[in-house]
Amino acid sequence: MLHDFIHSLAPLMWTGIVLTAIVLRHRRKMAAMAYGEGRPAAQAPDAEVEALRERIRVLERIATSSSLEGRSAERLSAEIEALRDR
Repeated sequence: MLHDFIHSLAPLMWTGIVLTAIVLRHRRKMAAMAYGEGRPAAQAPDAEVEALRERIRVLERIATSSSLEGRSAERLSAEIEALRDR
């Protein structure tokens, strides 16, 4: 009688083990997504990429036009400090 009872519980035990494994794997994936793991670095937020592009444009303008326009050192310093404040 006990032997039959154990045999009837075996499928339930295996079902519980499989379900536990599935739930744990799902929780691990959700935690990884919450902390940003598994996300390629190329998928940076668009706003951050656009801000970096704008900074590059300003730096290029400062580097190429400073010698052509004869800007004063104070104006150039002010533009660089404005970039730091962003």
